[in-house]
Amino acid sequence: MKQIIRQLLERCGYAVVHRNHAGLRFLAHPPTTAFESVLHHVFPTLRNLAFVQVGANDGNRADPIASFIDSFSWGGLMLEPLQANFADLRRLRGGNPRLRLKQAAVDVTFGKRTLYDLDPAATAALPDWTRGLASFSRDRVERAAFDLGLPPSAVISEEIEAVAWQDVWRDFGPRRCDVLVLDTEGYDLILLRAADLGAHRPRVIHFEHACVTADDRLTFYRELTDLGYEIATDGPDTTAWLPA
Repeated sequence: MKQIIRQLLERCGYAVVHRNHAGLRFLAHPPTTAFESVLHHVFPTLRNLAFVQVGANDGNRADPIASFIDSFSWGGLMLEPLQANFADLRRLRGGNPRLRLKQAAVDVTFGKRTLYDLDPAATAALPDWTRGLASFSRDRVERAAFDLGLPPSAVISEEIEAVAWQDVWRDFGPRRCDVLVLDTEGYDLILLRAADLGAHRPRVIHFEHACVTADDRLTFYRELTDLGYEIATDGPDTTAWLPA
């Protein structure tokens, strides 16, 4: 009788697996990006992973790990420098005891910095991703404003606090980092080169490569492979991982 029911369900398009089947986690969170496929490949379970996120924005906007925080009890350190974004991040994530939120950028050295962004009032009618273009480079943000048809006055600045990687790893704690995520508008490679990856060896690294030259990107890929990482690309993003 069980076999007949199973065959009937499969003919109707249902996948039938035992609750202990290794593939069941794919049904719980089917991967839609290379990053998500790598997570399934590297970790036997997606639950309770520890992460560091640099450039967390509001904790949801175009965020590759938001659903894992919500559904799989991820915990870790989220850094966001802009006051308005951090206020939104605190409203969304501040009640989660597994998360530590820090209003700061990450740089090669600590100290005060000027961060440039597009005025939210100027981008109110534009796609939501335009709220994620902040950069240390005024020129980069001015080019973004021009491409979006915005006047130079749409570029604003904010004095922010920057911390160095030793502060990040100290605040993260002694546990090994499972997932390191960066979104810093062209600054990702500079930061990753300063992160002492050889010592901390995050299992998975996810970052944006769209804002760097092809030569610099390929050079950094060689640096990652020298450390034992394998690499997958997906649109503007790169995911690197250490094989089990």
